[in-house]
Amino acid sequence: MERLSSTVRVLLAAWLALLLLAVPARAAESYITVPGEAARAVGRIVEKLGRAPQLHTIRITDKAVTVLLGGSRPGDVEEWQVRQASRLIFFETEVVAGPAARPAPAMVDDVASGLFSLDAITLGKTDDVASRAVAYAKLEGGGTVQSIEIARRVSLLPTASYGDIRWSIYVASPRESATVYADAQGTIIGGDLSNTARARTMHFINDEDWPKEAAIESLIGVISGKPIIRDITIYPKSVQVKADHPSLKETTVGYSWDISGVTRSPIASPMFPGTAAEPGFSLADVDLWQLGKIRDAAKKAWGNDKSTMNYMMLRLFSGGPGKPELRWTVHFTDWTQSGEIALFSNSGTIELTTDGTVRAANLPAARQPRRNWLDPKTTHDTLAVINEQFGKNARFAELSISHDSMQILAEVPDAPGKMRSYTANDRGITAMTMMMPWDSEFRPERLYRMSDLAFFSAEKLNELTARTFSRLQVGSEMALSRYTFSVGQLMTPDGSFMVPSPDGKVTLEIRLESPDGWKGGRVTYSSTGEEIDIVMP
Repeated sequence: MERLSSTVRVLLAAWLALLLLAVPARAAESYITVPGEAARAVGRIVEKLGRAPQLHTIRITDKAVTVLLGGSRPGDVEEWQVRQASRLIFFETEVVAGPAARPAPAMVDDVASGLFSLDAITLGKTDDVASRAVAYAKLEGGGTVQSIEIARRVSLLPTASYGDIRWSIYVASPRESATVYADAQGTIIGGDLSNTARARTMHFINDEDWPKEAAIESLIGVISGKPIIRDITIYPKSVQVKADHPSLKETTVGYSWDISGVTRSPIASPMFPGTAAEPGFSLADVDLWQLGKIRDAAKKAWGNDKSTMNYMMLRLFSGGPGKPELRWTVHFTDWTQSGEIALFSNSGTIELTTDGTVRAANLPAARQPRRNWLDPKTTHDTLAVINEQFGKNARFAELSISHDSMQILAEVPDAPGKMRSYTANDRGITAMTMMMPWDSEFRPERLYRMSDLAFFSAEKLNELTARTFSRLQVGSEMALSRYTFSVGQLMTPDGSFMVPSPDGKVTLEIRLESPDGWKGGRVTYSSTGEEIDIVMP
């Protein structure tokens, strides 16, 4: 009996040894989180195949790696799988299964165009990509990666076709879930975060805590960093970009970014005539971290707490003096009272530079300031603003001021020798597209700098205006209608003046008119305040 028992023990030991020798490789704890395990698993499939395969899809979970490969015949695919499998209760083992024929994906007819090589992706960094995807998703409770799929993207327009390689990383927590996207090298480029509280409550205009850097990086990744951007618009839930089309001349295409990533519009739009020649700007020039500062400055300039900020648009403004300037246009709408219907438009805009300096305020008609530009102090202050806008070395040919605007003929600040006309009002400064032929001629002898107007202070304008009423022998039946600063008055087509300056310096014409405009008179003063021309009403 003792000898039998001993024999049984020997046989059991031998059987167990054989079993151990037959046990497949020990399985990984997780193909997602353990460094290098996903790559090792796919490597086992390659070893079985004895060749470098063309891959269609790789799916990775904690317990299995499934690979769809190009089949032996065009249009066919076959499936291989490496998975954990229990052998007895003592071992977690790994088995390789395949090939198994599978139906080809039906969305794109050309299956071969959806294949890629193993060296096109960084499969060895799967654990790192998963960790960064969890950090990007920012789910409540942290979240874990449940699965990863690597395949080429499918575009449906204009026809179904394969695109770039994309990692789709599914992250979940007890209360939220998200799909995070990465490029072939594992760089996070966006994600579908629609099933998160953050996506439901995030407001790109009102909130500071949203992924601004990710927005710019994702857009650059799709559009490039070239100066081809026409405008960027910030809405509460998205960032919209209009850019030059990558292949069609004089055409733009739209892109949209939200916390789910970047999408490109399938529709291309022709540019307005002449727009293509105007410069664009680069996404690298955009600092979205200044949005809060721009927003607050715009609200202050708008001056009405009972309003809605609809959107913020950044574009390169080239219609004013000097070099083109990046400028934000912030759009507001004032609320009406309950039961009230707006009789006139209650919307408008504030234009600001990228450092928050207000350039123009286009308020609703009911709230527009009633500034009289011919008030001497207002005239003096406005000239100072014009000087700041054009630059201290700017040269002017004529400044003509009415009660609500100013006409400016000046040398273009960044184009010496070129003349241009501008209109300034409470909404800002705009370059005019049409000029009289003699105005466009460059005549340096008729140019002056703003400092040459030092004699005509606010106090002196008051004095000369009062003297004009007296000299023309009129009272309240006429009103001040225009100040004109020029080296001589009433220029003729040959460049001479009907009223020349006695000393070659700036003169001032003060014009009075009746309310109906049918009656008027004027007095022209020299640079020292002497009367050099009088036209009675």
